[in-house]
Amino acid sequence: MSDTTTIGGGNDSSTSSPDGTPAGGELEKVESQTGSSDGPVTTGRPLDWDGPDDPDDPHNWPLAKRVLLLNSVGLLCLSVTFGTSAIVGGIPQIMRQYGVSETAAYLTVTLYLVGLALGPTLGAPLSELFGRRVVYVTTLPVAMCFAVGSAVSPTFGGHLVCRFLSSLMGSPVLAVSAGTIADLFGVREQGLALAYFCATGAFMGPSLGPVAGGWVATKKDWKWTQWVYVMLGGAVMVPLLFVRESYKPVILARRARKRGMPLPAKPPVKDALKMVAMITLTRPVRMLVTDVIVSSLSVYSAFVFAVLLAFFEALPYIFTTVYGFSIGDAGLVFVAIGVGVLVSLAVAVALDRIWYQPAATRAIARGEVPRAELRLQCGFVGAVLLPVSLFWIGWSARPSVHWIVPTLGAVPFGCSLTLLFVSVATYLVDCYTDLYGASALAANNMLRYLVASVFPLFTKQMNENLGIGWANSLLGFIAVALMPLPFLMARFGPALRRRGVKNVE
Repeated sequence: MSDTTTIGGGNDSSTSSPDGTPAGGELEKVESQTGSSDGPVTTGRPLDWDGPDDPDDPHNWPLAKRVLLLNSVGLLCLSVTFGTSAIVGGIPQIMRQYGVSETAAYLTVTLYLVGLALGPTLGAPLSELFGRRVVYVTTLPVAMCFAVGSAVSPTFGGHLVCRFLSSLMGSPVLAVSAGTIADLFGVREQGLALAYFCATGAFMGPSLGPVAGGWVATKKDWKWTQWVYVMLGGAVMVPLLFVRESYKPVILARRARKRGMPLPAKPPVKDALKMVAMITLTRPVRMLVTDVIVSSLSVYSAFVFAVLLAFFEALPYIFTTVYGFSIGDAGLVFVAIGVGVLVSLAVAVALDRIWYQPAATRAIARGEVPRAELRLQCGFVGAVLLPVSLFWIGWSARPSVHWIVPTLGAVPFGCSLTLLFVSVATYLVDCYTDLYGASALAANNMLRYLVASVFPLFTKQMNENLGIGWANSLLGFIAVALMPLPFLMARFGPALRRRGVKNVE
């Protein structure tokens, strides 16, 4: 199979971010005429770097400086996603305090996820008008204030409203972080950077949440799950004091002012906001309906993420009923998912070095663009590991089998979770580049969180009615049905891509 393609693909100038926040392309053309006092401007022609070696270009920053910013943003995302699952250990106490059913109590997780689904819609306008750093330092503190409100609310309705608003205000951190990755790394580096970011931040938070939440809820009470989230959020904001803005139009606008370059009047901000709305909302919905690549891979991503959310309820149920664990002990099982997430980083590095980089180098040497389908190698591995993990957990969780066996079954799940996400995200970026890539990823993000938000509402009932083995097998059979998708995209992706772009133009 050829390493190149003339449709889609990408190069180091592509700026679509790996999670749905616009980071360049058509949006930047509008943004270059809008913004705040620090926002992007135009001088008759688009502002640009002085050359390929411009020291202000984040791609040219020292590696240590870029990694510092990547780690800082990763910790912010860890804190926001930690808030998703930390409260699970306190569900029984929430039921007693507010006098609600278990299904109703899990709405605290569902509404948190709905808020995260709106991240690009809220984060993109803020980021594109004011830059990345402003979003980081302003939205997370507000999210923490609402977390406090959720803990002290005297009514269940107030608690749910605060949980939703907490995630809504924290969601821009997740959306904008993807743009930061695009700011710091070229296309050939983004896959590895995204894998590192997910393994140490975005997907580590949901893995650690039940561990900490289960213990503090047992030793203190459920409100401490929110106090821990607030303390964690405050701590991870400290590194932001030592990092700079990374968004190109903002950097160029500030530099132009320092150089005394004339800046003409800016057109209405509403024009840029309309463009952002199209890229992050209306076009993503249209792509979900009309584009086979976007819709199928978004469904796949949504299912994998939904399984993670189902585990928030399923794993504590399995280990408390089968093995007699306490809520705190059951939360420790999620460490296995975290281990799998870390293992995925090693797998991603190996595939990048052994497969992607050599193939991309050969293509570039021929003056061609690396094929987007080269990004699917991680997906091949993740697609196989997912059903293996589900069947493993389902049929090993029984009193006659030691508890470590189903616990180890969560390791391949954590690995598949990250590998599939990284593969799908980078593939969509390379497929559509900066023209439609941000919309494709916004569609993926939106469906992923919305579908996942409903799974905790019926997971326990599914395990009680079907039994642990068959409940996990049902998910395993769905995973088997979806498993061919990365392989089919590798074979038919270019043809589907040509037809998909025509449908959304």
